[in-house]
Amino acid sequence: MSVRKEIEAVINVWNSGLDNGDIEAMVSTCHENTMTVNEKQPVTVGTQAIRDKYIPRIEAADITSGFDIEVMQDFGDVVVVAGRFYGTMIMRDTGDVRNPEGRLVLVYKRDKSGAWKMILDMDNNDA
Repeated sequence: MSVRKEIEAVINVWNSGLDNGDIEAMVSTCHENTMTVNEKQPVTVGTQAIRDKYIPRIEAADITSGFDIEVMQDFGDVVVVAGRFYGTMIMRDTGDVRNPEGRLVLVYKRDKSGAWKMILDMDNNDA
């Protein structure tokens, strides 16, 4: 399998976990010290921070998500991916529909087992 296909598969595990409310599937794609740098939020580090950020979102909405890779750079055991994220959130309490979308940079590093693990998630939303 090509590196691009491997990275696409890891991103799909994350998105499937998000869409199906499976935080542990999402966390399984992350290095234990993953750094998240999200717009208008403090920088966080670690898989517990991922749980703390996403569990309330998962509980609050029915989510569908996607990501399109625009550019991928392979540096051997590190891959940098830039692209666009998009999705739909139907808020459970109000029925309101939100359509988050924006730019995203993800950085993955191979772990000792050869699996790709996210080490950086940095995004900004479209205005």
